[in-house]
Amino acid sequence: MGTPEGAPKGNRRANEIGPTGRRVAENLANIRKARGWPMPRLREEMAALGRHLPATGVIKTESGERRVDVDDLVAFAVALNVSPLTLLLPDSWGEDKVWLAERRRVESRTAWLWGQGLTPAEDPPAAVEDESVETAQQRERDYYKTEEEFRALALPAEQRRAADHPANREAEGLARMVERLVQVSGVSIDGDSASVKRTLRAARLRLRKLEAELEQIEITAEELDDLSRPNR
Repeated sequence: MGTPEGAPKGNRRANEIGPTGRRVAENLANIRKARGWPMPRLREEMAALGRHLPATGVIKTESGERRVDVDDLVAFAVALNVSPLTLLLPDSWGEDKVWLAERRRVESRTAWLWGQGLTPAEDPPAAVEDESVETAQQRERDYYKTEEEFRALALPAEQRRAADHPANREAEGLARMVERLVQVSGVSIDGDSASVKRTLRAARLRLRKLEAELEQIEITAEELDDLSRPNR
């Protein structure tokens, strides 16, 4: 099997920068320029955070000649007032494919959801032409298992419990539906109006479910408040 088009080169040297390193270099340059900072300004901001770069440190980092360790990455993000994910991940959100590692390629949307601790670094199963129902169902079960394993450890315990609450699950699904609807708003949807209408109906249904879950949280909170009050 040949190497997929655009794939990172195989058999890299140990010190050679990979796909994420190259993306960090590109993102760093773009964000610095968007801030309107000359290179010396970024070097000064890094020094103020305790990360002293050599005189050519910024230019070599942006050109991909200098590797960025995790301490540098976080300091760059703090200095530029962005998330580390802004440096690590692609400047896109959609179906375009990006390399996370030498042998892992996913949609840019998946990359961001993974970075945010919401889904594994694996695209959800897509329909495959002429695929049997049994095979499709098995792929969905495999993905569900991977997703559950990811959710079990990807976030701090308190956040995991909150994320697993039915209200959060409904809100998450609703947000994704709204995202799709916003993406097609203002764009010609000839031939796809039925799909948009189905998504709208499903979003409204999720909204009603979310409202019901929030009402239950409110009731529970009121009950706990009553129990905590001293007897009169």
